[in-house]
Amino acid sequence: MGRLFVYGAAVVSVVLLSLIYVILAAGAGDGTPVGGDDEILGTIEVRAFDIGFDPTRVQVAAPGRYTVSFFNDGTVLHDLTFADGTVFQAEPGQAANGEVVIPAAGLTFLCSVPGHADGGMRGEVTVAGEGAATPAPTGAEELRDLDAARTAQFPAETEGKGNQILEPVVQADGTKEWDVTASVIQWETEPGTVLEAYAYNGTVPGPQLRAEVGDRVRIVLHNELPEPTTIHFHGLVVPNGMDGVPVISQPAVMPGQSFTYEFTLRNAGSHMYHSHFMADHQVPMGLLGAFVVTDPNATDEPAADIDYTMILNDGPLGFTLNGKGFPATQPIVVTQGQTIRVRYMNEGLQIHPMHLHGIPQLVIAKDGYLLPDPHHEDTVLVAPGERIDVLVEATELGAWAYHCHILTHAESANGMFGMVTALIVQEP
Repeated sequence: MGRLFVYGAAVVSVVLLSLIYVILAAGAGDGTPVGGDDEILGTIEVRAFDIGFDPTRVQVAAPGRYTVSFFNDGTVLHDLTFADGTVFQAEPGQAANGEVVIPAAGLTFLCSVPGHADGGMRGEVTVAGEGAATPAPTGAEELRDLDAARTAQFPAETEGKGNQILEPVVQADGTKEWDVTASVIQWETEPGTVLEAYAYNGTVPGPQLRAEVGDRVRIVLHNELPEPTTIHFHGLVVPNGMDGVPVISQPAVMPGQSFTYEFTLRNAGSHMYHSHFMADHQVPMGLLGAFVVTDPNATDEPAADIDYTMILNDGPLGFTLNGKGFPATQPIVVTQGQTIRVRYMNEGLQIHPMHLHGIPQLVIAKDGYLLPDPHHEDTVLVAPGERIDVLVEATELGAWAYHCHILTHAESANGMFGMVTALIVQEP
């Protein structure tokens, strides 16, 4: 009950974030400001929550001067800082108003309070193409069709696929070795949404590493970032010098440098590896991956036909499952009668209750350790840093929605987005 109480409190304080488009003020679309310098073309309304903006994407019909109405619905100070330096700041429950000039190329905005932008408080104002903008959908049929069109894209094609198993190079002495390079990339989270990301070996999440208890492993980190970094092996029992914490256990790995982590695997389970330098920034930006360790001598390991790792993340890349947001997430496709082991790994800053429609989840392990009393849940709470393993018996035919049940991580006025996928159970 204690764990449920803590999680319940966390859910109450979770970020409320919506991805919707607001279409404002018709006007010319030729890339030049409309009217005189003092003419107000419309109003941009943005509300702040803890920690998010609503909306995060605003579209105006033409470049020019707009009134800004900013309201802070959160419990702490937030501001709306535009890329041109225009700032609107409001205490909890207060409003701030003023004006901003939107150029033809649009204008990004964020909350400049330390940590808030990296937690997801970012957005943009874009300018529509030629002609007047299309009004936001309001009628029931328009809303239905917009939602249906978005869902029909699933699973949408995007560039790049993360969380792919990387086979090690086995050295003469049996050591399993991986080279892992941290660098800045452009990552497509959903069709047409390409964002700057930090990545291991060019993907988000980084490659999945798999080995067995007793293996000697070596991970060589190459830093091609513009800032220092390290790797922490989250959940693994390692020597202190291999723990990846700057100053505490090792020097920070500077740009252009490499560092070798080497140790013998001692504990099985679902583990992770991620940055431990400016981790509040580097991990949400994509420096994360799965490290799955199995025990060849285990006699109590539950049997499964499919072993699937699902890495949860939130922040500058949005709400993602294995680095993608709906409709670009990948479904889990199985045959009726199969058993799926899902390894949830929360690399994000927020709690995510993962809900599977139609079929219960048998919770079998937490943080790499098998539970003495497995139990069924239909909504499994996964806190930041936690790993929860479940078994799903594919008994029911059909496509079953599978999503985070903090609904602002999964649904908006434009339909489903973010942390949504599906379990598709096919006939044998």
